[in-house]
Amino acid sequence: MKLHLTNLDELRQKVRSPHSRNYINESVAAYRVGAYRASLITTWVAVCVDIIEKIRELSLSEDPAAKKIEGELNKIQPDDPARMLRFEREILNVACDKLQLISTIEKSHLERLREDRNICAHPTFSDDGSQFSPPAELALSYIVQASNYLLVHSPVKGKVIVDRLYDLINYPSFPEDEEKIFEL
Repeated sequence: MKLHLTNLDELRQKVRSPHSRNYINESVAAYRVGAYRASLITTWVAVCVDIIEKIRELSLSEDPAAKKIEGELNKIQPDDPARMLRFEREILNVACDKLQLISTIEKSHLERLREDRNICAHPTFSDDGSQFSPPAELALSYIVQASNYLLVHSPVKGKVIVDRLYDLINYPSFPEDEEKIFEL
């Protein structure tokens, strides 16, 4: 049986974006002192910041979907928290469905992080007045998942490339018969 645990210090160094790395450093620091709620919240912020930076990076490389999303981002004003929250609610859909920065399975794991972040960041109205207290293992798993799924990777034009290949295949001049492939 192979047992391998992630070294958080090595993982933190692999995070590409300096802004995301700052948040993950803060998350790891919170984790190490037992502030697991703070760790979850900061890990979620690192995910959001990383996706936004990847949108901007892809936009610079002329990715049409990223350019459109960046335009939406640029319209959000600092005094418009409702619009910020709307964008945050959709950020994983953008990363998965529109830009293919993460897979569907990775998206579902990160959605659980978002849900737990919401529980940690807002008061819960339980009958006994207790608040959600995530276990250490949960906080650790979210740091590792966020890093391995998203934070350590460069943005890739996955959706753009797939769409272009699909367009080429559906182009009228694409041969439908195997024998016609070899004809000039």
